[in-house]
Amino acid sequence: MILKNAYRLVTLLFMIFTLSACQSTSTRNAPLAVGPNAIGQDPYGATKAIPQSDIFLDVAVPVFDPGLPMDGNKVDYDELDEMDIWPQLRRAEAKRFAVQTKRAIAATKAFGSVSVVPDANTSADLYVLGTVLHSDSEFVRLEVTVVDSSGEPIDSEEFEHQVSKSYFRDALNKGKDPYQPVFDQVADYVYGLLMALSEQEKQRLKNTSLVRYAHYYSPEAFNDYLEVSIDRKNGTRYYKYELKGMPATDDAMLQRIQVLRNQEMLFVDRLQDQFDAFQQSTDDPYHEWQRETLPEAVRAREARAERNTKAVVGALGFIAALALGNNSNSTSTSVAKTAGALGSVWLLKDAYQANQNLRVASAVIDEMGQGLDLTLSPQVMEFNEQQVELSGTAAEQYQQWKAHLRKMYHLETSAN
Repeated sequence: MILKNAYRLVTLLFMIFTLSACQSTSTRNAPLAVGPNAIGQDPYGATKAIPQSDIFLDVAVPVFDPGLPMDGNKVDYDELDEMDIWPQLRRAEAKRFAVQTKRAIAATKAFGSVSVVPDANTSADLYVLGTVLHSDSEFVRLEVTVVDSSGEPIDSEEFEHQVSKSYFRDALNKGKDPYQPVFDQVADYVYGLLMALSEQEKQRLKNTSLVRYAHYYSPEAFNDYLEVSIDRKNGTRYYKYELKGMPATDDAMLQRIQVLRNQEMLFVDRLQDQFDAFQQSTDDPYHEWQRETLPEAVRAREARAERNTKAVVGALGFIAALALGNNSNSTSTSVAKTAGALGSVWLLKDAYQANQNLRVASAVIDEMGQGLDLTLSPQVMEFNEQQVELSGTAAEQYQQWKAHLRKMYHLETSAN
């Protein structure tokens, strides 16, 4: 009975150490929301067969969710420390990964425009929503959800890539991103979802995008064409926009709104230059961080595994020695009991040292993870002979420009 209980205890200890290596993620109860006002051979992958279609869907890739542990609306810094996440680095990665995903998807040449945007509050036919689950220069793990313009999640999947610890030894890899395979996987995944859509479904998504944008500017004029509700799919609540009809192509109000939409897309196009500039400015320090921390990440993983193994084996030695002591009084058993206990002490000491090695490796990674962030210079946009200076973050500038376009629309409407 004692040995049986000892086995159970060891099993429990092993499960505890195994679970301690897992990362926790915050749950989000708000409904998924995307869209405006939402309640050939290439360097990134293999050649794709371009679908024979006159309908090319526009794709928005919002800046990824950095995956920081949250306590309500605030970052849980205790959990952040446990997960070995440097927040500024992770936020920079959220932007970099969105840019790399956009490039990989665009390289399939199967879509219309593919744009990185500050958030999902923009007009598009498909949205590629990404979350950084893990990134430590050795392993990268992403969760990607593809949502169409009706607000419905088409599918969701996780992607992972492990960088070989010898990756940077090969001179041919200089200037390349060791994470690139994971973005190629995402592009293949999005491309596969596109190929499953019929021409009728693609046209429906294009029409829904247009009517949703018109509804954003003039809800009262386009209410009859759109029904908004909250639906659920695979446990995820989301805002669903069901197209009930289409206004006439020569509708004066719709034509005016299409002009505004073109102006917004012009801003998004200019925003791509800003994201590309950010990517270029952070390429060297980020790749240097990857190159320098990859050995530390491998060492940290090995130290963590060594610590867990030695701690479990050490605990097993103590339990075995205790079991022997309770089951026999012989001299040989006493010797075995003492040897088992002493061996366990040394194993636990080694586990403690392995944990110290893990702390040192993590500290090195943290120190190298400082200083990456996105800064945008002010831009001047012009529409109807009016100039507007935009400042702040990408999201703030985008909202300022949209607010200006909406103001212009209402001024023109009231004047007529």
